[in-house]
Amino acid sequence: NPPDVIKPIPCARKECWIEPILPKQKGLEIIGNALQSQYERLHSKVKYKQCLDPTVDDLRRICVNLRKSIKNERLLFHYNGHGVPRPTKNGEI
Repeated sequence: NPPDVIKPIPCARKECWIEPILPKQKGLEIIGNALQSQYERLHSKVKYKQCLDPTVDDLRRICVNLRKSIKNERLLFHYNGHGVPRPTKNGEI
């Protein structure tokens, strides 16, 4: 949760129907793969790019490259940020 948000009790814990009790890196991979498989069930011909726990510079670089490569196509950006500030009013991360 963002640092300025107080988590309600009770609250949801599972992510992609997986209990996040695994070691951090292994949990990221398992949850990322589960989320991708859920999206693949909806639309199998779409390209997917996982970016698990990126730095700010990595995320910026990936977003710029995606914008260049898709040109006039659509892009679904699934951002699941834990412990990061909320996006700005313009939707900027």
